[in-house]
Amino acid sequence: MENDEAKALYKALSLFRKNIKQPVKDGENPYFESSYVTLEGVIKTVDEAMNGTGLSFVQEVATINGLPSVRTTLTHEDGGTMTTEWLSLLPGGKATPQDIGSLITYAKRYQLAGFMGISSDVDDDGNQASQNYHQMSYSSQQQVSEQVLAEWKQTMASTCQQLSKSQKGVMALIKKEILENKRFANYQSWSEEVKRKAEITIMKEELGGQKHEQR
Repeated sequence: MENDEAKALYKALSLFRKNIKQPVKDGENPYFESSYVTLEGVIKTVDEAMNGTGLSFVQEVATINGLPSVRTTLTHEDGGTMTTEWLSLLPGGKATPQDIGSLITYAKRYQLAGFMGISSDVDDDGNQASQNYHQMSYSSQQQVSEQVLAEWKQTMASTCQQLSKSQKGVMALIKKEILENKRFANYQSWSEEVKRKAEITIMKEELGGQKHEQR
């Protein structure tokens, strides 16, 4: 990017920041009793703040290394650009096209909001673990790859629906499985990412609606 283009882009970004009016949470997550800003809400906020700045953005969806992926590019009318890295998503083993679409929508919202400084209440919508068990803090979330975190959220939502339980109820079942199953004896010493993977395994293999009902 040429120096003049960069100056114009950064000047426009400064104006954009002044224009931002943080959106109202307009989406409801019935499984986790929380609210968040939908993708449409984030886009509307960004579009309104971009008025008069010369800025625009585009979000691409592609398959990278066999995984559905999203990236966001910010452009200025004078030629300056900024582009995120590809955010690759790791679907569950039996993911349907609808599941893939849901993950892509989440990734678009997550990435655009973070890229443009929009408060979309992503952490709450990210379905943090029950306070009675363990709560994924902001610092611990940073230690978990976006692919694993996205799969954890998707699997948790699916398990809550299958078992007709809240996230707190599912986390209680996960805790019980960890305490009783020797396979997870060293759980507390694992990294945050390995813990999330273990929880995904428990939800898929041990807490699946049909299998759980047979116990």
